[in-house]
Amino acid sequence: MIRRTILFDNKCGFALGENPKAPSPYVTWQFNEQDGHRDYFWGHYHDKPDMAERDLHNRAEDYQRRYHVFEVEQAPDKETYKYYSTQRPIDVGTYPKSYFNRPIHMDIYPGRQQVPGEAFQAWGAILYAQPLTEQEIRDYELRPSRDNLDIRRQMDAQAQVVGKWEDAHRTPATARLTLYNFDLGRYVPVNSVTPKEIAECVREIERMEAAKARKEARGKPAPISQQIRDAQAQAEADRGPAAPKKDAPDRGGR
Repeated sequence: MIRRTILFDNKCGFALGENPKAPSPYVTWQFNEQDGHRDYFWGHYHDKPDMAERDLHNRAEDYQRRYHVFEVEQAPDKETYKYYSTQRPIDVGTYPKSYFNRPIHMDIYPGRQQVPGEAFQAWGAILYAQPLTEQEIRDYELRPSRDNLDIRRQMDAQAQVVGKWEDAHRTPATARLTLYNFDLGRYVPVNSVTPKEIAECVREIERMEAAKARKEARGKPAPISQQIRDAQAQAEADRGPAAPKKDAPDRGGR
């Protein structure tokens, strides 16, 4: 996961990444940016986060001195990411505390209670400036809020799949998980649907589409060339083995 980025006005820059599973979990890369895509190269790997952060700034400063470029002002990300502790009260050791993504706020509930707008109960909520990794969410058994930017984007993409399927199958309005928003020109999830429900629906659609494709493939005739080869093989099999040749009679040299 990218934790820090420094971008210059020539579309080049440096980034700091973290992979908790790697032997050296922190890395700084140089990158080039084109059409919104970044190519990363020349990684420097580190064992400690403060060393990686220092290396990031040293590399950026050295590059800036060499090429006389200016850092691009990037608007700070005002989005926050909320995660609910559904399995246990919030306490020491019950939530992630990455060097680069520490909690910025906690709401500790007096007991396990229903979360408004969600289909589950929780002991409290923890707010982060950046999204947690999938591994962190699994390790601490947290549930992301449906209002998180990454969850909203995920549900939006899933709504396009589900909405088209619901239209094609004329799903009744009362059973739909999506609606078509004419102002936006796209499908949107209905307010009552949860991230889990729409994700499960997408998986079911993909399963049915795959089964349909397999069925069609079985009923599809083989190519002509394959049919000719099969016919030749069948003809050979029907013909049976060739009769053995008879030896000529021995005439004793006459």
